[in-house]
Amino acid sequence: MTTTATLSWCFEDVRGFGMCVGGKARVLRPTTAEQIADAFAEVKKDGGSMALRGAGCSYGDAATKQGGAVLDLTQMNRILAFDPATGVATVEPGVTVRDLWRRAIGHGFWPRVVSGTMAVSMGGAAAMNIHGKNNFALGSFGECIRAFELLTPRGELVRCTRESDPALFHAAIGGFGMLGCFTKLEIETKRVHSGRLRVWGIVAKDLAHNLQILEDMKGEADYLVSWLDLHGKGVALGRGLMHRADQFEPGEDPEGLRYLDPLLQDVPAKLFGLVPKGWLWPGMWGAVHLGQVNLVNWLKFQAGFREERKSPYLQSHGAFHFLLDYVPRWQWMTKPGGLIQFQPFVPKAEGERVLRTLIEKCHQTGFVPYLGVLKRHKPDPFLMTHAVDGYSLAMDFAVSAQKSRREQLWAHCRDMAEVVLAAGGRFYYAKDAVLQASSFPRVHGEAAVQQFRTLKAKWDPDRLLQTDLATRMGV
Repeated sequence: MTTTATLSWCFEDVRGFGMCVGGKARVLRPTTAEQIADAFAEVKKDGGSMALRGAGCSYGDAATKQGGAVLDLTQMNRILAFDPATGVATVEPGVTVRDLWRRAIGHGFWPRVVSGTMAVSMGGAAAMNIHGKNNFALGSFGECIRAFELLTPRGELVRCTRESDPALFHAAIGGFGMLGCFTKLEIETKRVHSGRLRVWGIVAKDLAHNLQILEDMKGEADYLVSWLDLHGKGVALGRGLMHRADQFEPGEDPEGLRYLDPLLQDVPAKLFGLVPKGWLWPGMWGAVHLGQVNLVNWLKFQAGFREERKSPYLQSHGAFHFLLDYVPRWQWMTKPGGLIQFQPFVPKAEGERVLRTLIEKCHQTGFVPYLGVLKRHKPDPFLMTHAVDGYSLAMDFAVSAQKSRREQLWAHCRDMAEVVLAAGGRFYYAKDAVLQASSFPRVHGEAAVQQFRTLKAKWDPDRLLQTDLATRMGV
């Protein structure tokens, strides 16, 4: 058996996707469950702790460990099996969303739940219990997991299903890597009858209009998501462009069968077939740092009227879902300070009031997000869930390289978090970088937190698994 003694630990700068949190860490990239177990034993023997890391797509510090050890699972990236009759895939934790859909699409299947980027790993998707543009309909990623194998810090490899151990199943999914390391997952995909979707662009004049569209369409649409121009004020506050997408029924789009070819699903690498998209982020950097984001947002909103007139139109699954992959390294536009995302989940009854308050606070403080994305959600059965029967609004903030300005942004986000928590809202740890330990029981409730800590004491009694997020939140 290969042990950690023959593997290469290396010191690297390990940061969140937003680039503004993280730091130096000792990194190991195992290729087998045995190597993970050896790494657990080695770090435990030294009295240390470690973070589990997938593709590194969490915006904040959910997969960083400054000055500690990080287990990077990207080399465990095999699709072990795929059943073309049922669409069930058995995967290692480093398999990405892109790996999965490329295997599935040719057989007429697509992942049930995908994020805005195809770079997310299956282990990370399970640990953070990601959601997509259809959360209101199909729920979170955990609801398409049939079973998993979890290597615990005690050295046990546990196969877990909803039936065999419901407590561990519903706590490890969404448990942000605190109970063990996923080594194998069985994932359900869904049948699709075309490689394309029917898409509508719908102009929303303000926040109330956006929320009404979500309520009117959530019973019939397959996907709903709205881009918001958060620079809009007064009667234009919360204006944006809603996108609805529906799948085709069998035989409804014969030409769309051609798009079951994976090569026709990938996001194009060039703009207009000529300009490499990797060249675009410097222009975006200029918009952010020269104060032109409000103009860019206004132009995008105006373009929405033209898109609405030409709707519906056809778009591949990949083109519709993976907007974050359209411009490689787009997050570099926020250098040198990086970015954070603040994404509250607010119950429906409080939705318009709370979201309006948050946007107004951004205008008052001068911290106006350059991007806002609104979604509809429904509850799920997982212990550490972020889901509510209501809405989320993801707000992206560029972080200043000036320490004082950065501290002001963190204070602004914590002030907004207080508004959300007072209304019974929740937060999603794949996006968080600002919450404090006092927020943990308020997000989940004292009973859920106590149950989670009891499971942590059982499966990780030495508290081997720790991340910067877990330390910050007092897990």
